[in-house]
Amino acid sequence: MSIDKSVNEILKGVGGPKNVNSLVHCYTRLRFTLKDDSIPDDKKIENIDGVMGVNRASGQYQIIIGNDVADYFKKLEPKLSQTGTSDDADANQNKGNLWDRFVKLITSAILPVIPAIIAGGLVKVLLSILNLTGLVTTNTVNYRIINAIGDAPFYFLPILVAFYCARHFKVNVPLAVGIVGVLLYPDFVSLLAKGNVHLFGIPVYSSTYSSSIIPSILIIFVMSYIEPLVDKVIPKMTKAFLEPLVELIIMAPLAIIILGPIGNILSVWLTSGIQFVYDKVGIVAVVLFAGFYALIVLTGLHQGFAPIILQNIATMGFDPFMMAACLASNISQGGAALAVALKTKNPKLKATALGAGISAIFGGVTEPALFGVNLRLKKPLYSAMLSAGITGIFIGIFKLKSYVVVSPGVLSLGMFIGGKGFANFIIAIISTIIALILSFVFTLPFWKEENVVAKDISTKNMTDEDQITVKGISETIASPLVGKFENLEDVPDVTFSKKLIGDGIAIEPTEGKVVAPFDGVVESLFPTGHAIGLKSNDGIELLIHLGLETVNLKGKYFEAHVKQDDVVKKGQVLITFDLDKIKAAGYNMISPVVITNMNEIKDIEVNKDLKEVDDETTVMIANA
Repeated sequence: MSIDKSVNEILKGVGGPKNVNSLVHCYTRLRFTLKDDSIPDDKKIENIDGVMGVNRASGQYQIIIGNDVADYFKKLEPKLSQTGTSDDADANQNKGNLWDRFVKLITSAILPVIPAIIAGGLVKVLLSILNLTGLVTTNTVNYRIINAIGDAPFYFLPILVAFYCARHFKVNVPLAVGIVGVLLYPDFVSLLAKGNVHLFGIPVYSSTYSSSIIPSILIIFVMSYIEPLVDKVIPKMTKAFLEPLVELIIMAPLAIIILGPIGNILSVWLTSGIQFVYDKVGIVAVVLFAGFYALIVLTGLHQGFAPIILQNIATMGFDPFMMAACLASNISQGGAALAVALKTKNPKLKATALGAGISAIFGGVTEPALFGVNLRLKKPLYSAMLSAGITGIFIGIFKLKSYVVVSPGVLSLGMFIGGKGFANFIIAIISTIIALILSFVFTLPFWKEENVVAKDISTKNMTDEDQITVKGISETIASPLVGKFENLEDVPDVTFSKKLIGDGIAIEPTEGKVVAPFDGVVESLFPTGHAIGLKSNDGIELLIHLGLETVNLKGKYFEAHVKQDDVVKKGQVLITFDLDKIKAAGYNMISPVVITNMNEIKDIEVNKDLKEVDDETTVMIANA
């Protein structure tokens, strides 16, 4: 199937152009903001040629494409409505909690800028190589022109951010760009450089706004409140010329005197704070960030680091450790996947792991390895995390820096060329080799292939004898919740529906109480109270996850009645929660109940004939 046909099916599947408020993309995903996100049928969209999967998170409908995502985006964008100013769009934009809205801002206003930054950064890398080899010297016209080409995306970063922020906040785009442009106007820049500048007697803070991000975001954010107020008070017959004039007269001084300086000060505090932490506990910071980066990606929190990394490079000329830690994590994920490809006898898994490993190592795209292989098998993920953490020690000792924002991999190692000579680049190469070897060596003996089969059973034929297996142990698992039975495949979260962390069922609760489904121990209890991990006396590990994205409630409406390492009896109350208030806050309370150590058991029997369940209902049997 051609990309054009797939694009048409995707657009039809999400409800057509009229149902799309906005569309952006990252390295592997199309990220839709929809007016009605109940329209898409996940299974139908997943069956479209070229679609790897779907995910619903942070108010977005995400379609996972892979390396070809940019081609799909280019085909989709012209087909979408460009109005984007309806009341529905505005309402949708403000849905969700603060974190959801922050992620929307990052994905729609910051991520689209990154290609220009990558291009500019790579030009500067090329110029460094030409200079170090003596082909272009610093006192030539050639050097100055190439340097201007590389510097331009960084210098005009406030303009680029203002453009996409204006689209995100639904304000007048040309006017927004013009207001931020005042901060970069040559004569204004010259005035600030001299110092002691006043506007009608009000002092103007002397600052440099080129290559900044936060001032633009702050200015456009305030403009999104000023513009509607101006629109209300200006008569209709004069709106065409008077409204932009009034808005410019209000916003430009605000930007120059208040918002720009505040944004600049916040930028300085941010970069200084990161540098301070790195100077004081640099190795620890790198080790932790590298070791746990895969988990950060799983939760989607990694998108929040994009503006920080951009600001670091724009302000300091380099990122002190985040991108270097990503290199250790990416290569380690790829190395672990390659070890699985070598060791497995399953042809399908071998092909998947080989492709995923190559994608992570060479392209820096880890989603196929992370979601498709390592997370599902668990031990390769642990091996990769350990490898990344150890590699982080080497990176921290030698202070590896990144000079370009791009997903780190073998093909993008040029991002580490900078400073004096090629020393930093050589450290990056050695780091890559260390991460690849360690992850491969750790995974080979640690991961053992198991045959895991899931099968369905019927309540009509379930007897006591059916719960006994000839070999090993059979664990009967009761429902931990009262509510409506659901298939795990129907959970609107790819992590659970694709069984990336294990197999099981889901329950739509009708009562706000979780009870122990067997005798065992509390292995893990999230501080937010939204999830609990149990281990039965026979070794079955079970995750009970209450709702989707409920971690964002930060514990509100949840109360734990046990603590980690507590011994529990079947039927004992573990957690209570206010079901009505959680639903009123906009959260989907479908709750996955998943066996997470599938590699240690033979098979599970899932009772899919059930409709309503309580704590006396047997929902699964795990045969070890």
